[in-house]
Amino acid sequence: MADPRLTSAPWLASFRCVAIGHSLSLRERARVRVRLTNNLLTILFSFSALSLQLHAQDAISTLAGQAQVSGAANGTGTNALFSDPAAIVADASGNYFIADSRNDAIRKVTPAGVVTTFAGQLGVAGLVNATGTSAQFDAPSGLAFDAGGNLFVSDTGNNVIRKITAGGAVSTYAGVAGSGGFLDGTTGTALFSSPLGIAVAADGTVYVADSGNHCIRKIAGGTVTTLVGNPQVWGSANGTGTNALFNSPCGLKFSAQGILFVSDGNNHTLRKVTTAGMVTTFAGAAGQDGTADGEAATARFRNPAELAFDKKGNLFVADSFNQTIRKITTNGIVSTVCGAAGVAGADSGTNGVGRLFNPYGLVVAADGSLVVADTYNELVRAVIVPFKLTLQLAGGVHTATISWDTVIGKKYQVQYKADLAAAGWTNLGSVVTAVDYTSSTTDTAATGTKLYRVLLLP
Repeated sequence: MADPRLTSAPWLASFRCVAIGHSLSLRERARVRVRLTNNLLTILFSFSALSLQLHAQDAISTLAGQAQVSGAANGTGTNALFSDPAAIVADASGNYFIADSRNDAIRKVTPAGVVTTFAGQLGVAGLVNATGTSAQFDAPSGLAFDAGGNLFVSDTGNNVIRKITAGGAVSTYAGVAGSGGFLDGTTGTALFSSPLGIAVAADGTVYVADSGNHCIRKIAGGTVTTLVGNPQVWGSANGTGTNALFNSPCGLKFSAQGILFVSDGNNHTLRKVTTAGMVTTFAGAAGQDGTADGEAATARFRNPAELAFDKKGNLFVADSFNQTIRKITTNGIVSTVCGAAGVAGADSGTNGVGRLFNPYGLVVAADGSLVVADTYNELVRAVIVPFKLTLQLAGGVHTATISWDTVIGKKYQVQYKADLAAAGWTNLGSVVTAVDYTSSTTDTAATGTKLYRVLLLP
């Protein structure tokens, strides 16, 4: 019987895996050979070897909602219904909050998939400041928490920014309800046009992707100003302040270094904004959509939406019109995490089986997995990101340490064999339950030729 943990592309190392060898002497280097056959990279040492599968591995499952069924029901898992869920964020307790845009509400989803309405009246558009379900929104799209647990909302249809306290009290933070346009000034007089993404800096300053005005706004000290972009002028120019141009900016996210990253939707690019207001293009090429992975400058996107950073500084992108989630490493390498470029669907599964349909929001969960607002599928999805496998060799003692990126709480098993044609794999050590974002196993008998793989267990 086939192993139920595996598919035709098992949880081996992904194409993102790298081998890090020990410092080799000239004599040792002469004994190293690299072989590429049948899409498997085998690095052969006189005492050890590593086999790396070149294809990406992933796992997609559904946390809540019913595929392509729009509705407004609270409940657990598939008993809950959404209507075009957009941005998604997580609180300090690991609960997820979703801008359920066509339901005009903010929903709360526990890690177990229990869905409730946190604020707003399901299916009732309006602007009412009140507590919890007595409040009203109109097509909310963007969400961000501040350090105090207050949730800021881009209330897109109302052209305002709202604030929800931890106790659920809703107020208007900036903008004039129903008055779309552009105007800097006090929070009570400033105007926005279809605000989308929102981010809160460490000092509490709120930043807004003012999509209809093609600029990034800043809210601090009761005043709204324009940080970058020339209001109501679209383009793709890099530069400082109003010399820079955007085209319907969408998602915003701060890096750990305080750099603001922007998904510039209709330019199909990712932009970077320094604290001094200098704008550069981080990934993609303005006006050139596509699906290419690779170096940031040659990679292509198609209407990127929300953004999320993981604990290691990798940037994840909801590449909405490509129906995929992309990853940009700290050294600027772009890869496709899950989904199939240009292929919409709602399938769950591992090893490239899972499909998405216009994913919009995403957040890195506390355990290191991704949670995605799969907008046109009307779902909240959980994603296991392809992991990177690293081999550290110590030739003098014939020791190999295999380490890999992990999701906290998940179980993994390292296995090995001497030849791919051999009948089965042998477990190396016991099952590893991840307690951090990286785990490792050591082989103290790394002699001859060995091929290693890591299984993600059910």
